[in-house]
Amino acid sequence: MISLVFCFAFFSFVVSLVRRGRHSCGGALVADDIVVTAAHCISGSFPEMYEIRVGSSFSQKGGDLYPVGDFRWHPDFSYSKMDSDIAVLWLKKKVVFSDRVAPIEMADKDEEILDGDVTIVTGWGNLFETGGMPHILQRVAVPKVNEQQCNAAYQPVYTITNNMLCAGTSEGGKDACQGDSGGPLVHNNKLAGVVSWGLGCARPDYPGVYAKVSALRTWLDNNIAMLRWKHVQRSVE
Repeated sequence: MISLVFCFAFFSFVVSLVRRGRHSCGGALVADDIVVTAAHCISGSFPEMYEIRVGSSFSQKGGDLYPVGDFRWHPDFSYSKMDSDIAVLWLKKKVVFSDRVAPIEMADKDEEILDGDVTIVTGWGNLFETGGMPHILQRVAVPKVNEQQCNAAYQPVYTITNNMLCAGTSEGGKDACQGDSGGPLVHNNKLAGVVSWGLGCARPDYPGVYAKVSALRTWLDNNIAMLRWKHVQRSVE
């Protein structure tokens, strides 16, 4: 991430998705048992391969680790289109909240962000397109980009769908990068997007692309409920 180091206490919902002991993606804690991340972070894998780290500004140490018990990624996600790049994780053990660990509210269904409004993206991703992954959480402020403008930039390789939103600057220099995938894009203190894809990192005229939480809110709510019900039923049996 081409960005700045900041005070973690203001972003206590940010989690590191740990795969076999190493940071692999970001995520957002939205309840004491649920994390939202990107589908491409987990598709084709198994829940027992993952833990989440909460309450730490470091990707490899500190805070507390919680094992992932189950997950679902959006059935419409594919690498060929990168549409609906969103997933929910159910945690085996409920997270204990504190001044360093707290959930974030998700954007409401069909809630929109005005073009040019400032959003905040956070993560432990590369500082440069060529590498330089930090161990301390980073953040960057990027304005929301008009969908038509974003679509024109990425045609004909990808199409910007209604399930995506874009954020970045025309001059480049500010963006998410490799390792930030699945992390939160925040607007008005709500989870508005999930880091999904882009062309390189922070290139001029190529904004970052995010899964749009408000457009996918119904799927999120339904699948959070289904995961909880599934495991309540198992505990009763």
